[in-house]
Amino acid sequence: MLASFGGTERRNAPMRNPAENFKNRAETDRGAGRAIDTLFEPQVRQLGGVPADAAEHGRQGLLWLIDPAIGMGSFWYFPIGDRLAVGAFDFTLREEGGFFCDAADCFYFGSYNQGMLPYLGIDATLPDRTVVGHAWKHAPYHQRVQGGARLGETFVMLLPEALRDVSLRLHCDPVVLSSAITALDGTSCPARLPSLLDDMRQARPSAVVAEAFYESKVVEACALIVDWRLACGRAPIALSADDVAAVAVAQHLIQQDLARPATTEELCRATCMGTSKLIELFRLSCGMTPQEYARDVRMHHACELLETTDLSLAEIAARVGYSRQGSFSEAFRARCGLPPREWRASARALRR
Repeated sequence: MLASFGGTERRNAPMRNPAENFKNRAETDRGAGRAIDTLFEPQVRQLGGVPADAAEHGRQGLLWLIDPAIGMGSFWYFPIGDRLAVGAFDFTLREEGGFFCDAADCFYFGSYNQGMLPYLGIDATLPDRTVVGHAWKHAPYHQRVQGGARLGETFVMLLPEALRDVSLRLHCDPVVLSSAITALDGTSCPARLPSLLDDMRQARPSAVVAEAFYESKVVEACALIVDWRLACGRAPIALSADDVAAVAVAQHLIQQDLARPATTEELCRATCMGTSKLIELFRLSCGMTPQEYARDVRMHHACELLETTDLSLAEIAARVGYSRQGSFSEAFRARCGLPPREWRASARALRR
């Protein structure tokens, strides 16, 4: 038996044209009565979402655009069978709104922007791309949404059957995966997980490969989470208060002047530490070196500038520490998967 997220045997399935198969599925996606849809559609509609043609916006799956009279932005998700979905939203309401829905038993993790943090009950001073996991229980759920605040998230949602299927593929007990997801409390996560979630949000796979692409990203994300959790369990590391303070000082120096990236030597002088010690502390607390952390911060800021301003690529390159636009474009494409100009056009199309 082959495990699949849709809960059906795949080995003997007849061969069909993948693009035509997806086209047929897309025509019946809306209102199909799947459990996965009932978790999203009611709340999106109550927030002013209007169904849109995802393909016209370079997407596969289902897309809603916020009614301009109510706000701006979009909500998108891609269902994999009836047990799993990936998606992203980025919207702002003009005035306070809200929604009511029946939450299902499910496991859910995502990368949140800062505007979402107050709704999670965690430290609201944490940065954008904070990763948090949840175990939702079936119950009515009501949420008021503040007007004027930009809310954004990229997420993975697994119903219990999908959690079991992914666990089988990872050769681990479902309890291990579920406990790893709920251990994502916003204070730490696998080093590559925010980038992987960014990739899911930014990617535009074709209809032919979309399901395989997003399914592989889910498995990879869950593998990272399980490995991270097991590593923490085998060798828990408790940084001293002085070590935590030193990392915070270095992070502040990195963030305060992205136009002139701080060197590792400058960070060492500011924290009164040797290079190897500082790198070790960053790897323990952030999962990456100081310069890898700086690169991620710079590229995340570049994405914000591309989407929300009309600055030229040369101006954005300078603001994130690149003297040459060409070098910036190469680094951006390596990190985000698209050249800056294409990324800007795609991001803005989704917010129209």
